[in-house]
Amino acid sequence: MEDTVNQRIRKLRKVLKLTQNEFSSIITVSAGQLACIETEKRIVNNRTIKLVCDSFNVNETWLRNGRGEIFAEDKETVYTKLIALYNSLKPKYQEYILNTISAFIKMQEDEP
Repeated sequence: MEDTVNQRIRKLRKVLKLTQNEFSSIITVSAGQLACIETEKRIVNNRTIKLVCDSFNVNETWLRNGRGEIFAEDKETVYTKLIALYNSLKPKYQEYILNTISAFIKMQEDEP
């Protein structure tokens, strides 16, 4: 029996190793709405499909029909996930992340 769109969303979240709260924050839906989607109490609308595909570089054909690869081939998934996670942070935490990355770059440059 073929998976439903709802089941594929849950599978995607598990592949990305995200909690429902993390995943729902990135696609800008409530955690409750995501829980209802994953338990098939709510129909997945086109807006949610678009948010999932854009946020995680998901192949829309796979998400809708289960055909093809999970991820689209034209972008690098790690970078897409990183940007989505970064964008879900409050500005003060975004600044902290940027400062931390800058510190790591400086440490790397100072290594022999």
